[in-house]
Amino acid sequence: MGRLEQIEAVRAVFEVVGPLFLGLLTGALQEKYVFPWMVQRMGGLARWISTPANVFLGVLIICVYLAVAVACHASNAPETLAWLQAHAGFRPPPGSLRIAFFAATFLCGHGLVMLGASPAEEEGGLPADPRAGRRS
Repeated sequence: MGRLEQIEAVRAVFEVVGPLFLGLLTGALQEKYVFPWMVQRMGGLARWISTPANVFLGVLIICVYLAVAVACHASNAPETLAWLQAHAGFRPPPGSLRIAFFAATFLCGHGLVMLGASPAEEEGGLPADPRAGRRS
């Protein structure tokens, strides 16, 4: 394997891993810093966060993101363009499939982290009491 092929192989790996890692990182930061604040602000509605229906929809949305990422990857772009032109009747602007691939990969990583986010169920329920800080 020549030097050019090695560089191309590394670029191809980073093309997938880069947006996925950024999505995982932002999802982890959101779960650590923003999610507890959101649960506290939601009050009684926070119990809906970890319902089986919400988890199912999260998995379904991640599957949709994966399908978009696979369809918009550079290896499948010609087939996706042909399918769009045959079924939808339009041709997307140049670079839009690449942007859709990066966005779907990022959102897949973010969704995977947030799928595990739920209020503290081990502690006997939700720790959120939105008015607790105001009553002194």
